[in-house]
Amino acid sequence: MKNNSFLKKIFIFLALIAVSGCANSDIPSLQTDKSISNIDKSIRQGKIVIVYQIKNTDKTSEQYADWSAYLNDFTDNKANIYVVHNTSKAFNKKLSSLNINIDGNYSVFIKQGKATYYYDSVILEPMIYIAIDNAFSGKQLSPTDKAFLPEAIKLKY
Repeated sequence: MKNNSFLKKIFIFLALIAVSGCANSDIPSLQTDKSISNIDKSIRQGKIVIVYQIKNTDKTSEQYADWSAYLNDFTDNKANIYVVHNTSKAFNKKLSSLNINIDGNYSVFIKQGKATYYYDSVILEPMIYIAIDNAFSGKQLSPTDKAFLPEAIKLKY
């Protein structure tokens, strides 16, 4: 019985190490350029741009790890279409001019000539990315897509 307790403690220890390793994952594939000119340049090149702000999230949390994984999973297969940028002061100023609260976490999805979508939190549901991709590609939106599509804002490019 004593040996069983020791093995149980080892298992719990290893599980904690595995979980903490996942929580510390970063976003290696993201560009962290803070210049709005690079955001504008990407848009002019016909890319779909995701501008994000992660401000109020512990980067060692499970929430951050999940957000990072979902974003990377989505953009890895679409690297030639989507470009990801961290926000900038100038971009936040543009959002503020539309009376959008920039104090928290958000993601903005921009494609020139299309609606711009604003999600006011950390995205923890992969269906949001799918709905936006379907909208930008001109596909007929399903009821599920419509349910997950974020708010359209009047940020024009």
